[in-house]
Amino acid sequence: AHMPFIPYRDRPISIDEGSREVQIPHETGVSLTTREHERDHRRVTMADLMTQCNYLNPDVEVIAEIKTPASFETFAETLNTGHGVLGTTHAADIETLVNRIIEKGVPTYLLDEIDLVVFPRHVGGERYVGDVVEFVDDPAAGANTGTIEKDGHTVHYNTLCRRRPDGEFAFAYDHPQLGDGTRRVGTGILDRLATLRDEPVENVEETFHRRHRYVKYLVREDITDFAELFGVLADLETNEAATVERIRRQAGQREQPPNLEVGT
Repeated sequence: AHMPFIPYRDRPISIDEGSREVQIPHETGVSLTTREHERDHRRVTMADLMTQCNYLNPDVEVIAEIKTPASFETFAETLNTGHGVLGTTHAADIETLVNRIIEKGVPTYLLDEIDLVVFPRHVGGERYVGDVVEFVDDPAAGANTGTIEKDGHTVHYNTLCRRRPDGEFAFAYDHPQLGDGTRRVGTGILDRLATLRDEPVENVEETFHRRHRYVKYLVREDITDFAELFGVLADLETNEAATVERIRRQAGQREQPPNLEVGT
């Protein structure tokens, strides 16, 4: 689901155990898989793939299924390299996830390198995002913070987004552009992005809201096909102004102009 949103100029590399699980639409993308064999010289381990991956100069490393000790070790090493990383594992909530990470030997200080944890839900045949959580240093950083104690370690977290029973979402971050005319910031994610991008936080915030409008357009137009979604996002990355104008012209023909703005 996340792969089409990785800029088309970037090189994502997936590291899978046993079989390929990640679909990569990027021309420069690479899929690496482990291989079991009775002879050592023909066996390909997660450690082998991690070494090869670093040689390939990835922008984002994708670990499809983090479940074995080897895959958790690879995940920890990837966080240490400073590369972008996406990964999935099985955990019903943030407490279960932290307990599992610590039990697998991942140092707790590396949790600070994880920007967001997304918990999907599958209820009644419908899939949706249930919670989005960030790890924080200050337990009082937001209204939805919590603390987890595990084997002498203390981990603080903040729930950025939660799906309510009515299907709407409650956010720790709000802004006049999101609808209620007030400003509420209960997250540090924008500041972390500003540091990574070496930009003022105001620029990051403006980009966030512009892209939020693009996502609302994609939802409204029901653009869910993998290749089509990647194409639209690549067009926006290549020439944002021309792509927005094309979208407006197409929407104008249907008398439904979208609320899109081009960044400076």
